[in-house]
Amino acid sequence: MDWRRKVIVAKLREGLTYGEAATVVGIHRQTFWRWLNDSEEFAQEVAKARSQGQAERVFRLWLRHPFRGKRPPAGKGQGGRARFSYGNR
Repeated sequence: MDWRRKVIVAKLREGLTYGEAATVVGIHRQTFWRWLNDSEEFAQEVAKARSQGQAERVFRLWLRHPFRGKRPPAGKGQGGRARFSYGNR
């Protein structure tokens, strides 16, 4: 494996997404997917690294979620009430 593939695997272990890891080494994500489909060894390394970085990735995605810490917006025709209930209120 060349250095770019090794860096991608390391970044996936840290919890980055496929697109973010590809951007770090300066390739397009389509190139990343082509490498993934062409090399079985690289695909196995990526799968292992992705499972190791899953908890961190979930946390990073949660931090970027638009409803984090907020109540979801009310929908149309709800009379101003939220579409979701939060227990008996």
